[in-house]
Amino acid sequence: MYRTASDRSLWSAALVVIALGTVSSVEASPLWLLQQATQQPGVRIISSEIALSREQAELKLELANGRKLTLSAVAGSSRGVLHNGISGTPDNLTQLFSLGVERGGAVDVAWRKLLNAAMDTPTDGLAELLSQWDAPRGGEQLDRLLDNALTGAPLADPANVGPDAPQFGDSVNKLQDKIIQLEQALERVQETRVEPVREPRGMDWYSPVRHVGRGVAGVLSLLVTFAVLFGLGFALIFFGGRRYLEAVADATREATMRSFLVGLAASFLMVPVFVLGIVVLAISIVGIPALLVWVPAFPLAVVLSLILGYIAVAHSAGEAFAERRFYGGDWFSRANSYYYLITGLGLLLIFFLAGNVVQMAGPWLGFLRGILGFLGGVLTWAALTTGLGAVLITRAGSRPLKGAPAAQAEFFNDAANV
Repeated sequence: MYRTASDRSLWSAALVVIALGTVSSVEASPLWLLQQATQQPGVRIISSEIALSREQAELKLELANGRKLTLSAVAGSSRGVLHNGISGTPDNLTQLFSLGVERGGAVDVAWRKLLNAAMDTPTDGLAELLSQWDAPRGGEQLDRLLDNALTGAPLADPANVGPDAPQFGDSVNKLQDKIIQLEQALERVQETRVEPVREPRGMDWYSPVRHVGRGVAGVLSLLVTFAVLFGLGFALIFFGGRRYLEAVADATREATMRSFLVGLAASFLMVPVFVLGIVVLAISIVGIPALLVWVPAFPLAVVLSLILGYIAVAHSAGEAFAERRFYGGDWFSRANSYYYLITGLGLLLIFFLAGNVVQMAGPWLGFLRGILGFLGGVLTWAALTTGLGAVLITRAGSRPLKGAPAAQAEFFNDAANV
């Protein structure tokens, strides 16, 4: 149920009296009407809104002194003040007050009875009706706020609505004020914060030394990588793996593009094959024990294939370099697998070595160092991809490519040129 009433007719009534003129039943002038209105005690109610529902009974008042008051009783909630707050300016204050009452209790029944009577009361008589209401026990807060509003007394502080009123929540307006205060304090802190002034640094006499040191460190790390790769190749050749190494190296020379494409496809299929193998072994009863071998063995096989392929590409590059450098019998007497491996690894790592040397010159050649590093990365990726493809084509060197030169078979058995 909802009812709205408004009385903004003080000056309208005066204008009506003036328009009607002098009649026998009206013995007062408009000025007398205004004087009588201002002499009435309390504050005049301009408008009122009443809303009744099953859970809530609410009264909204707008007073002539610019204040607004909203009082509501919420049935079925915990007894006590559910919300109480004051907002606005001193000349235009608004107070919201909600009281939790027992459904069907004395306060609930009395408050609803008052609002039902207020619906049938004109606005000019509403103040008298509300001021004469005596609230039962538990509704003193509503009665006190009504009396204060109608008499023009200061609105009650939300923290002191009643001496025994329990507080179940804080004012939303107080929270907003606190947030505003914190924001203002933060702005003041940001305004007063002094940024440290960085003094211009003088000439760094140790800068060239730092660049040289970084370049030397890069060269040393590259030498360690070279030594590790050569050690792996040396061990492979020394312990009888020369024929497998050279079979993979021949595949990289005779079928370079084929090896590269196979290695490129294998690099994309590694992860799917690994996952598919796990799924196949997991769903089969006999494959569960094999799963314990597949999971560590597959990544290890991939790593060993990449290492073997890279060393084979280095061997092939060193062999091609030796063919261009030596001729005739000098090529067979002075070139061997160890020589091929050393020169081939040097050729594959030459761009990284040049980049570390350029770094010693300082930041002026940084772009050149970046280009050399990029070329070294591309060359390493191509060598790994081609070597992996050659390992797969020759089955790790166990099946050399058909059509190998006859001299190659004799060269395999030449112990002097190991």
